[in-house]
Amino acid sequence: MLQADVGIIGAGPSGLAAAIAAGRNGESVIVLEKMEQVGKRLLATGNGRCNLMNLHPSPYTGDSAFAEAVMGSDPVAELTAFWDSLGLYLRYDPEGRGYPCTFMAATVMEVLKAELKRLNVEIRTGAAVQHLEKVQHGFLLRPENGASVSVGRVIVATGGTVQPKLGGDNSAWPWLKQMGHEMIPARPALVPLRTDARSIGGLAGLRVKCQISLERDGKLLHEERGELLFTERGISGICAMQCSRFLPSDGKAQCRVNLVPDLFPDRRAVYEELIRRQQAIPEAEPVSLLLGLCARKIGYAVCKQAGLALRGEKAEKLSAAQIKNMADSLTGYCIQIVGPEGMDRAQVMSGGADCASIRPDNMESLLCSGLHITGELLNVDGDCGGYNLMFAFLSGLRAGKNRRQAK
Repeated sequence: MLQADVGIIGAGPSGLAAAIAAGRNGESVIVLEKMEQVGKRLLATGNGRCNLMNLHPSPYTGDSAFAEAVMGSDPVAELTAFWDSLGLYLRYDPEGRGYPCTFMAATVMEVLKAELKRLNVEIRTGAAVQHLEKVQHGFLLRPENGASVSVGRVIVATGGTVQPKLGGDNSAWPWLKQMGHEMIPARPALVPLRTDARSIGGLAGLRVKCQISLERDGKLLHEERGELLFTERGISGICAMQCSRFLPSDGKAQCRVNLVPDLFPDRRAVYEELIRRQQAIPEAEPVSLLLGLCARKIGYAVCKQAGLALRGEKAEKLSAAQIKNMADSLTGYCIQIVGPEGMDRAQVMSGGADCASIRPDNMESLLCSGLHITGELLNVDGDCGGYNLMFAFLSGLRAGKNRRQAK
């Protein structure tokens, strides 16, 4: 049987951060990872570019007050110091998103692995933990392959249930439930949306800068602004995925897309511009009124939704009501949402361990001394832009340091 001061289940962002923090505190550390490769999801983050953090604050969903306590007063400075200590330099884009200076996730893994090696942290891959048991002097971990492990404290950093091909599962849920923790049901968050076929026909592959309003029965559920990507099955891109967590339980809603939010102050201004164009090019077909405002394929979709003939009609024949319909469609193109994509397409999940039973200063369970829970396994999820990795790394550092505050 192997022995260590700290046992960590999961070699994702929070698990690796915890291992480094514990190792720097002089503790012996063993990490058990079920996959054959360490940090597989991290390597895939941001299409391999690895958006590590963000300069701008953003609220978290779920147990938001707990998340704020974990993040602390200056998470950017704290994480920057951590990456500096590993020799990793960051670059930031105009939106404040921070990436490794190489824009390669592999660089992040290289510096993490180098520090883990320096600290003599033992990492066992292909070692899925089958059993976690609280014993008299700590915890007993029984992996599927290899010797059991006896540790003084354990950090559960198994991540969420998303992207099972990259290691996502709910293997830790039964252990946490057995130890008294309430688990909030998991749902995909930051995930593409499936839509009706009619409104996205012929648009797959197109990207637009827009404003999205997610609605249900006339009630506004959420608004986002950013890039929208049309796919074969629906819509994706940051602003679409940001809306996914606000869908009703049945997944059905309407999405109204302003395709020209930065070009005109309001819908009236769009109408006036279309009238001006109608007068300037009376012999053109209706879709020509939209040239220069949007891609031609999107122009056809806008005209179709506005009830206009796509060919064989001249712009001068359009009535004021038809021009208004075109302006309405251009600034409020309606897409029927039929549901989110599944966990296999999600970036993160919502749900997980209820944080009411966890200390934010060291991620320790209030129900089971020596048990720490970190990262996406908790009922915390953030926006796109590096926020989820920020929480994962900081929660891992908190658990690894195991700092305690006076009660």
